Amino acid sequence: MRSKALVVLMAVALLAGAGCARSPVSGFLAAGLAAAQEGAWAEAVSQWTLAIERDPGSAAAHNNLAVAHERLGEWDEAGRQYEEARRLAPDDPTIRANHEAFKARLERLRGRAG
Repeated sequence: MRSKALVVLMAVALLAGAGCARSPVSGFLAAGLAAAQEGAWAEAVSQWTLAIERDPGSAAAHNNLAVAHERLGEWDEAGRQYEEARRLAPDDPTIRANHEAFKARLERLRGRAG
């Protein structure tokens, strides 16, 4: 079963890769997506980190990396990556929705812990 976050993640990764077939990061975005679809979140983190190393301005890579860190329960790093994705693409509705959903989930988790 795919979560809503994964479906949104896939849409962002696919759109980012489709935008420029020769992009230096499209292979890493696709490899990360394949890993995420298999539930291999650590491998997805590795692939999307490589994408960011090659293109720090890839909002899609930062967004996808945020989703992966969130899935691994790495809340602080997920938050940092979402914020960077929003900084790079402030008007992207998918990234904004992912970030807002993350903040709501984090707030619910903090509410349960407190």
